[in-house]
Amino acid sequence: MFHLFRSLVPALLVSPLLMAADEGTKGADLTKSKGDTANSETPDLKGWVRRTDPAMEKWRDNRFGCFIHFGTYSILGGQWNGKEVPGAAEWIKVGGRIPSAEYDKLVKQFTLENFDAKKWAADIRRMGAKYVIITTKHHDGFCLWDSKLTDYDIGSSPTKHAVLKELADAVRAEGMDMYFYYSIIDWHHPDYRAADPKTPEDQAAYARYLEFMKGQLKELLTDFGDIKGLWFDGRWDASYKNHPDIGKGLEAWLRELKPGIVLGDRVRAYDSFADYNSGYERKLPKTQPLLDWEACMTIPENSWGYHKTWSGVGRKTPKTLLEMLVRSAAMSGNFVLNIGPKGDGSFNEKDVERMEPIGVWMKSNGASIYGTEGLALTLPAGTYATRKDDKVFIHAFQWPETDKLPVKGLPGKIKSCTLMTKDGAKSIRFEGETLLDLPLTAPDVLDSVFTLEIEK
Repeated sequence: MFHLFRSLVPALLVSPLLMAADEGTKGADLTKSKGDTANSETPDLKGWVRRTDPAMEKWRDNRFGCFIHFGTYSILGGQWNGKEVPGAAEWIKVGGRIPSAEYDKLVKQFTLENFDAKKWAADIRRMGAKYVIITTKHHDGFCLWDSKLTDYDIGSSPTKHAVLKELADAVRAEGMDMYFYYSIIDWHHPDYRAADPKTPEDQAAYARYLEFMKGQLKELLTDFGDIKGLWFDGRWDASYKNHPDIGKGLEAWLRELKPGIVLGDRVRAYDSFADYNSGYERKLPKTQPLLDWEACMTIPENSWGYHKTWSGVGRKTPKTLLEMLVRSAAMSGNFVLNIGPKGDGSFNEKDVERMEPIGVWMKSNGASIYGTEGLALTLPAGTYATRKDDKVFIHAFQWPETDKLPVKGLPGKIKSCTLMTKDGAKSIRFEGETLLDLPLTAPDVLDSVFTLEIEK
């Protein structure tokens, strides 16, 4: 397969992202991560086949995941030389125009004195997530494991923690699934190229980089136990985007290496989808997509990595985040909430403030999310429906102004109806497709859930 890669490689004379970090940026604004949202609203379904195997069904049933962006950039927290750097914290090398020689010194500061993988996993499980995705290598190229293929990794840092191994073991011990994020882009590797190659030298360099990437992916899938899938990022550079056969070849090799692996569409070069559409970054679809999909969401406006000041507007509340989760499930999609741990390895208190109330709600109402699919009903604004077997769950984020709630378009007659309250499930009267005699106020300040049993 390496020979196939050599025949496909494109490359760049000099990566513009590396130039931005070392020499300053001209033209495009690289201080903001715009994300990868291609094809999210108008996908080309040519050649896409919906998987029905147990691994993919488990991915669907999970519905709620947790993303973790963590690396040496977490030490800086969005600041350089005492000043805040605009844009996403994990892009600070570019946004802050930090010379590589200076940025690389962060490895020696990566002590992780407050890292506790078991606590991370327990906190995430209490939030209600069923799977975890962590950045094994972001665009800066730093590897969160001791790779045999580079010294720019955690093995060169002072910490004694084997972060990926400890976290993967802890996540599985909590009953969750482990996924790994991997960046195709690598600002640190000398052989990485961003634009199409025009010379034999650049083509050869990019071929070497693809071999390096493939070797690292093999490490990730063989050295850390049962990793359920990979979450790729950074396919927008021309070296990858303009040559879809590279992504197709990589996907085929990964499926041979690990049968049943779950792969998002970013392994592909925008030409088609793999197992699901991951293009909903910091947004949700307007209507239910035609294929499997996943949305990933930040808590602050636009930073995945830890940011000390959370600059900008759009800091989301627990209710806003929970409504995004419910809306996703109501459109048969998955929702992944991102957190950015601090450079010392502890969780950001502002993240925890949002995780905890979501977890309390999920403990009582998780059955209305896990293993469900969306159901298109005619409902009042701020109300959504999910379904599993003979049960329909009505989520009321906006409580009715009267004591009635119409639920039009049900797949059958209502057999029974209950409303979850602080004292448990309470029976609710109904006539036809209208719920009656509702309490004056919502029993849950986040989302009040009705469970309708439908006659078969």
